[in-house]
Amino acid sequence: MRQIAAIALLALRNTFRSRVILVLFLLLFAAGFLLPLAIRSDGTPDGLIRIHLAYTLGIATFLLALSSLWAGCAAISQEADDKTLQLLLVKPVPRLRIWLGKWIALLLVNALLLALVGSVAAATLRMKLRQGGFDAASLAAARQTTLASLQTLRSPLPDIEADVRAEFERLRARRLLPEDATEAAALDSIRHAHLARLYSVPPAASRTWTFDLPSGAGRRPAGPLVVHFRCDSSVPGAADIHATLDLRVGGQTFSRDVSTMPGKPQTVLFDGIPPGAGPAGVTFANHDTRGATLFFDPANGLVLRRPCGTFAGNYLRALAQLYLRLALFAAIGTTLGTLFSMPVAIFLSLVLVIILQLSGFISAAAQVDRATFVANVAAFGADAHAHGDEADAPPPPPSLAARAAATVFYYAYRGTYLVLRPLLEDRTIDALSTGTLIPPRDVARNFLQQGLFLPLLLGLLSTAVLRKREWALPPIS
Repeated sequence: MRQIAAIALLALRNTFRSRVILVLFLLLFAAGFLLPLAIRSDGTPDGLIRIHLAYTLGIATFLLALSSLWAGCAAISQEADDKTLQLLLVKPVPRLRIWLGKWIALLLVNALLLALVGSVAAATLRMKLRQGGFDAASLAAARQTTLASLQTLRSPLPDIEADVRAEFERLRARRLLPEDATEAAALDSIRHAHLARLYSVPPAASRTWTFDLPSGAGRRPAGPLVVHFRCDSSVPGAADIHATLDLRVGGQTFSRDVSTMPGKPQTVLFDGIPPGAGPAGVTFANHDTRGATLFFDPANGLVLRRPCGTFAGNYLRALAQLYLRLALFAAIGTTLGTLFSMPVAIFLSLVLVIILQLSGFISAAAQVDRATFVANVAAFGADAHAHGDEADAPPPPPSLAARAAATVFYYAYRGTYLVLRPLLEDRTIDALSTGTLIPPRDVARNFLQQGLFLPLLLGLLSTAVLRKREWALPPIS
């Protein structure tokens, strides 16, 4: 441990002597203090909280992630270029301890800077809420819905597989299915159509969602329940939606009238709910008088949220999640600096940043089944003149080369998703800025995955390279 501490201390001294750390400190100060003072919200406490946390912590963690990658790349590759690493390698120091010392130094720097940004972000948010001129009722509602720690409960989807299969067999028997459609794609399309019908609410009709309120360690704590919904209208334009929400818990019914715009997320707060566990039901009644049918997303169209902990605890868990993510970035950067020279390591780190910016597209593409992905992508490579210029000619089938290229793309997306899944699926800031609970078990899982297991694998890889790679010795004077 003394050797690791000595290497980490030396790396810390070199870091704080660099002018880069001063530039990074100024950028983080601007992101945590100056940027929140400049941004404008929609005039509501909820909007201010969401924009403040998303912008402040989002930009700060991006800067820290980028600096962790680049500092990790320079931790070993720069010393190799300066011929100072070779002087360390000839000493009786295990190679893994060299890597650990560099990595721990980055962890300490990230801990200091993230704590600073988190403290400044919390302080500026509190200041803006006090000086925002909001009334007491809206502030109290924001503390219960957005500046909170709410567990999201979803109603189970109905079992429609038998109906979907029966509809598929009927369409196939009548030869109404497209000839180029795979069975999986046809079943998925029929499934979506069935769910769309089940989760639509015509005018003067209603639909009920059922939820199970868990008891946890005992009874559900006293506090409000929040219904969050979003729906689209069949009538184009910006006409308001008029509806009634009825919440039934423990034999009691609580009603709220709703008037909102189509497509706008809506939060409805129900106070005075007695504590306890058991079933709950939410009934949405459509009172539209223009014949508009409302459509809900089956999974997230209407959810029930209940208080579970405090915002302070949720905020600390969010910072812990972001810190573990930075620890993995530091490990990746240090490993890239071990494997490659400084310019190549920096280039690869930029490629990683670009991939992470396309995380939504990559995640969506990787989770589509291979047959559907290949059929959709390969269609762009079809020859438009293969069957003549007739307007009524059916689209030509994709060529073998187009299907092969689409297959390569699929496995490239799938492989990237599987390798970088811990980084691609991080939604910590979104959860924090919407008052969504960050479960402690997720923090514990990420600690084992991003804080121990993956860095250990990268450290062992770097150790093998440090042992096998030939390093040019410094000239003897």
